Amino acid sequence: MARVKEFFSKNPTAWEFAKYTIFSVIGGLLELVVFMILNSVLPQKGINRPINWFIFVYPAEAGGLGAFIAFIVSSVIGQAMKFITNFKKTFKSTNNIFLSAVGFAVMAVIIVVGLNLYVGGLLNKELCKVIANADIAGLIAKTIAQVTGFLLIFPVNKFILMRRKD
Repeated sequence: MARVKEFFSKNPTAWEFAKYTIFSVIGGLLELVVFMILNSVLPQKGINRPINWFIFVYPAEAGGLGAFIAFIVSSVIGQAMKFITNFKKTFKSTNNIFLSAVGFAVMAVIIVVGLNLYVGGLLNKELCKVIANADIAGLIAKTIAQVTGFLLIFPVNKFILMRRKD
């Protein structure tokens, strides 16, 4: 344990990445739980009509509108939790929280729309062709989108949105 503490004290960016990972995993798990609940409940409640709007394609067999809503709501909840914890605990940012939140929101929209909704929807649709269970296919698609977003967001947060002025 002493070696771990020594390593992190000599490598503050590694410690930030470790905390970022922990908070992102917690936020990601929250996001997945919300997604699984909504993706299971909404289509069963009749919210499963196919959606093919703009870049979003969610056929009925992949959950349709219910899956689309599940992707959006779970993403917003997960991103909000990650912003708050990483701003305050990971990066201990001294940036203006309002400006950082606006920048994070723009980045989150790009990640949510680009990865979670567009790429997630494409993956979900294709996975449903080979996986009979739409819930499992959606979970796999959602996880792939989340991990990709995780890797992209850390450097943007650290070096742009959540800087600390020493």
